[in-house]
Amino acid sequence: MIQIGTILGGRYEILEHIGSGGMADVYKARCHKLNRYVAIKVLRSEYNDDDALVHRFTKEAQSTAGLNHPNIVNIYDAGYELGIHYIVMELAEGMTLKRYIRRYGRLSARETVDFSIQIASGIQAAHEHHIIHRDIKPQNILVSDSGKIKVTDFGIAKAATGDTIASSTMGSVRYLSPEQARGGYSDERSDIYSLGITMYEMATGKVPFDGENTVAIALMHIKDEITPPRCYFPDIPLSLEKIILKCTMKHPEERYQNAEDLIEDLKKVFSCPDGNYVYMDPLVDDSPTRARTREEIEEIKKSLSDSDDDNSVSKVKTAEKQTEEESNIEEDYDDDESVNPKMEKMIKGITILFGILLGCLIIYLVGSSMHLFHFKNNKATTESSVTETTTEAVSTEEVKYVKISNLLGLTRKEAEAKMEDLSLKAVFEYEDDVDHNDSTLIVVKQQYEKGESVPEGTEVTLTLGVDENATTENDRIEVPALINYQEDQAVEVLTQLGLKVKKIYTNSDTVEAGYVMKQSPKGGSIVDKGFTITITVSRGVSQVIVPSLSGMTQEVAERELNRVGLKLGQVTSDYSGLVGVGEVVKQGIPSGTSVDKGTEVSIVISLGEQETYHYESSVSITDSPFENEEDTGKVELILEQNGSSKTIYSNNKASSGSFPLNVDFESKSEEDATVILYLDGTEVDRYDVEWNAVAD
Repeated sequence: MIQIGTILGGRYEILEHIGSGGMADVYKARCHKLNRYVAIKVLRSEYNDDDALVHRFTKEAQSTAGLNHPNIVNIYDAGYELGIHYIVMELAEGMTLKRYIRRYGRLSARETVDFSIQIASGIQAAHEHHIIHRDIKPQNILVSDSGKIKVTDFGIAKAATGDTIASSTMGSVRYLSPEQARGGYSDERSDIYSLGITMYEMATGKVPFDGENTVAIALMHIKDEITPPRCYFPDIPLSLEKIILKCTMKHPEERYQNAEDLIEDLKKVFSCPDGNYVYMDPLVDDSPTRARTREEIEEIKKSLSDSDDDNSVSKVKTAEKQTEEESNIEEDYDDDESVNPKMEKMIKGITILFGILLGCLIIYLVGSSMHLFHFKNNKATTESSVTETTTEAVSTEEVKYVKISNLLGLTRKEAEAKMEDLSLKAVFEYEDDVDHNDSTLIVVKQQYEKGESVPEGTEVTLTLGVDENATTENDRIEVPALINYQEDQAVEVLTQLGLKVKKIYTNSDTVEAGYVMKQSPKGGSIVDKGFTITITVSRGVSQVIVPSLSGMTQEVAERELNRVGLKLGQVTSDYSGLVGVGEVVKQGIPSGTSVDKGTEVSIVISLGEQETYHYESSVSITDSPFENEEDTGKVELILEQNGSSKTIYSNNKASSGSFPLNVDFESKSEEDATVILYLDGTEVDRYDVEWNAVAD
């Protein structure tokens, strides 16, 4: 960090430190030449020797120096002085859009539309100057107290020519377009995708894709469909949802092709809430990332792996050592291979012809098996003589067929009547050891199966026997009431009664796990022996997934927990520079964990980054402890502090010539301490210590 009061460029006086980023600090300064306040972004000194980072830092000034738009943070100046690389820019008051969302939760539809129009206007101005931002995200958007939007941080922007550009450096993965995630090519439509994800977060308070690591999130952008915002909040206008979904289509050609068209649709959200005006382009793949050969893809991947950008997805892949997700990305490239159109038409024609022939064959076989096709056979007999020829045609009469019905379970009289209706003759047989005169006998076997076709008048043999399913009063059972029985007890009771059991499991906030909470039929019902009783067994309290609370304020974190059925537990504070002051830096239960509904989740709120110090001092001994100049011995200096001792100097062959003696030493504590001088193990003198605090 540079000192307050430092003058840069002979005109910019550093007034205060107002923020920090990944590789730079931001200061408020006064321009004495124009008498105005400015913001100065200063590259941290540890990066001065990194040519790639210095180039990326200075590119921001080069990329946006020519832009002058009310929704873009203007660049005024840039320079290098006293080993300091700096950029002078407009001082935009307010907070980042990311912090704004965390503080106030999801935005209203009107606020979302208003902010989106302003962001899109800034992007449009950049695109008109052939500049692609490539890192649109809430962290790079400033919101003033009056609601004025400023797009900032063009640090990885790149000037575009007439063609699209290779993205060797990619922005934050949660807002990354699919083509950037593939390590391919990005153009103006990539910024529109990132803006769509930002609009989604404004409208719902969350990003559509989140995961355990950057590779997983990048794959979601490539493969997974976005959950429509209205699935979470039905009050979002349908027109706004359609605009967000169009911005976040997987293929660039399906999105808005420029920011101007997006702004035009956003202005109609409330005048036409049903969104009929949001036109979805037909799928015509003109994306450069989908037209690359395998050789080109391999070349792109190689360039990505060689990139120095810490935020690139390919760098994460290397760190992940070829995870399963990486192979899935390979499959995406394979899916983009095109098929020869002539070959495709030929295959389609052959398929249709084969289908027709197969259909005709099936119809013929089915018809033949059911005797639906009958042909008159003409037999011609020709007799020849010297004077005449006689021809005689003989034909057979067409036979009528009927389909056999299901006769099982019918009594003899019922079966006879049914057979008569079918123009068939019933021939009865009996099972062994049955009374042939028993009127309760039923058909237990039939010669032909149901659906078989036989000629009219055919004799069909039916076997009569005893109905094994016939019940008596002793076979009728009253169903017991099983509510609040343990699962095993309920099964045992039903089994002993000769009933069958079907079990269904479900969660319950009121019934303990393992107990019956419902049954069908109800207790007291009369059923036949062997009847199936369905019991519903409680799994216990519902399980929910703990959300990620990192970066949220306590109020927003509590609201997010309540939304999924959890409670806010103990709230403590600790120093941390990972998030802003007052935001969650740690949670008691990790995100993604399944817990019971109603579980309390503790959080730790950040107090900001704490500066650490160590303490330095020295002791100076002028008088020699030796009586004679020729004497020698062991001289030690022992530091005693807070009940502990530490040797800070030792000389086994010291003499009067070793004095005067000066010794520097340090400690992690500033508590009172004493230095003791020993000669051959005997204490000679003591010295009080005064500490100087030094920042780490």
